Amino acid sequence: MDSRENIKIRKTKVDVKGKIIEFDEYYMINPETGEEVFNRNLEIENDTRLYDIYKKQMNLLTSSEIKNIRKKYGMNQKDFALAIGVGEITIHRFENGSIQTESVDSIIRLSEDPDIMYNLLIKNQANLSDSDFNCFLTKVNTLKKLKHHKIANFNIDDFINLNFETESINNVTNQLIIEYNTQINNVSEKYGIEDNCEIAEYITPLKLQKLLYYIQGIALRIYEKPAFTSNISAWRYGPVVDEIYQKYKGRNPISTPNTNYEVCDGLKKIIELVVSSYGKIEAEALIDLTHEEDPWINSVNGSIISIDLIKEYFNKVYE
Repeated sequence: MDSRENIKIRKTKVDVKGKIIEFDEYYMINPETGEEVFNRNLEIENDTRLYDIYKKQMNLLTSSEIKNIRKKYGMNQKDFALAIGVGEITIHRFENGSIQTESVDSIIRLSEDPDIMYNLLIKNQANLSDSDFNCFLTKVNTLKKLKHHKIANFNIDDFINLNFETESINNVTNQLIIEYNTQINNVSEKYGIEDNCEIAEYITPLKLQKLLYYIQGIALRIYEKPAFTSNISAWRYGPVVDEIYQKYKGRNPISTPNTNYEVCDGLKKIIELVVSSYGKIEAEALIDLTHEEDPWINSVNGSIISIDLIKEYFNKVYE
């Protein structure tokens, strides 16, 4: 009797808090008599779908969105409610279709930010056992750290239809230098900076190495494939591609190479993204940034940083 074959769909209009909502209502029929029969699970499913439509129209979080925020912190419904300072059964009700008030919705929405969740957790510490509080605090601090390493801002949908191929390290490096120096030239022209000042701002070997690492990480996150096949090693001053280090030794800025070769569209867009985000950070600060990240921390000094480690980390940062 509970077979999905016996479930039908009809368009229905329902008044929800004075707002008329039209939605697809599921109902079950008796296959022998053709009569409609009551099914509690379908009723719950219909209510959740109906109220989620209402929530979207009223700019409130849907049931699944609330659940995803909660799961982000590894909390059950009761613990999440206590951590953000609302009633014990509140989150249970909202995840099962009940409509939240705007004030409670704002608290849940704000709690998605690990920095704000940290403050809520500290404020409501007395609501939780010591062991639960310490466990959740560790999780929130981990997410806070990841958030602060989320430097680039992008939408994967903007990349998925672009051609992407793994390139040689020399091609990626050349395109990176061209893109970085071009952006410097554009800024120099805009503000009328003298040529000698402009040259001093060109990409340096140290900054080149750090941006290559972030290009590799972003490529693995978006396309699940590396930007280049050359190994990245964990050196004292952060991730380094040895062959590029040997090619561009020293501290002097690197001139733009004379080449007409361009990498594939997907990789070119990633390079542009990294230059416009991580490229704005001073080289010494980029060293500090990489020293706080798992791929460098979890690799023996001088050893190769595994592709899997880089991929896993950037998947967490840009979840």
